[in-house]
Amino acid sequence: MTRLSVARIFVALLAGFGLVACQGDDAAPVSGSEKTTVVHSKPAALADQQRSSAGKPSAPINIDYEILGTPVVGIPLSINVKVSSELEEPITVNYRINDSTSLMFPEAQSERVSLVRVGDQSFSAEQLTVIPQREGRLFLNVSAEIETEMGMMAKVMAIPIQVGSLRAAPQTNGELTSGEDGEALISMPAKEE
Repeated sequence: MTRLSVARIFVALLAGFGLVACQGDDAAPVSGSEKTTVVHSKPAALADQQRSSAGKPSAPINIDYEILGTPVVGIPLSINVKVSSELEEPITVNYRINDSTSLMFPEAQSERVSLVRVGDQSFSAEQLTVIPQREGRLFLNVSAEIETEMGMMAKVMAIPIQVGSLRAAPQTNGELTSGEDGEALISMPAKEE
């Protein structure tokens, strides 16, 4: 065999291994003692088309959000979460905070919700509340699961919540000087060891 044919066989084997590795279960079971609420929303039109990729099949679910108001440390913050699907199956939505020093749920907030389509609606909406515990960029994880012909599928996203100032003070490297023609230059002399 020539080196070219050996290389082609190697590439074909790698592609086959990649396909086998990509197959698996997208949905992970949720454990814990979360509160569960069933929400029925009013009919509305689907605003977004399903996004697809050439790789692993994606869950037929879209998740959108809207942060209501300005996030402030210690003040409850409302977030509208809209979950849509063209399928008529119930969608289970889970809310999770990975860092309890950054965000927390109020006592009455459900962390797991089952959304059911009513009539010809194509999305369900829910308002949830979180309480920021510190300034900075914080994240609320949202996962939505739906039963499909291919089994249970899930879509996951992180909702970024910016508490406080977006801009950090820039760090200055070197010394600002002017060149011969008045152009601003940053002088960065070599350090002696």
